[in-house]
Amino acid sequence: AYSHLTGHMPVNPLFRWLCKSACQNKHKVFFWLLLQDRISTRELLRRRHMHLPSYHCACCTIGSEETLSHLFFTCPFAQACWIRANLIVSESDPFLALGEIKEQLHYSFFMEIIILLCWSIWMQRNDFIFKGIQPSPNSCITNFKKEFALVILRAKSRHKVAMSERLEAFV
Repeated sequence: AYSHLTGHMPVNPLFRWLCKSACQNKHKVFFWLLLQDRISTRELLRRRHMHLPSYHCACCTIGSEETLSHLFFTCPFAQACWIRANLIVSESDPFLALGEIKEQLHYSFFMEIIILLCWSIWMQRNDFIFKGIQPSPNSCITNFKKEFALVILRAKSRHKVAMSERLEAFV
């Protein structure tokens, strides 16, 4: 709702947490686009009148349209990736799903985990579309761990031990 006191719309806290995260700028820009529904999913390309052979999700075989919500939260592939990270996502609305994930992560660095797991799902999807590499939850988590290890190097020193322990907890 528009605030008459401040003269602007209230900002979802996810945007503030995004700015404060230790992720690389490419991850922050990606996630900002995700929050704005500006990631080039097949559904967005269809809305922009781009003709594709199929608008179905590339990561699963259930024949759902590749929407932002489907690709990152309700797709069986995405669900398997979240489960591998010991997270359960039942919401389909991106903001509610992200809030649900945050509630399960009792870390000050929850945002880095969310951003990098979404990034890893996106990279699996793109590797399949552009390189023909079959997506798998194992390779998604492997990519996540590699990216998260790099973020630990950029993180504030007080978070590094907990972040390293969380990284080692991934099977």
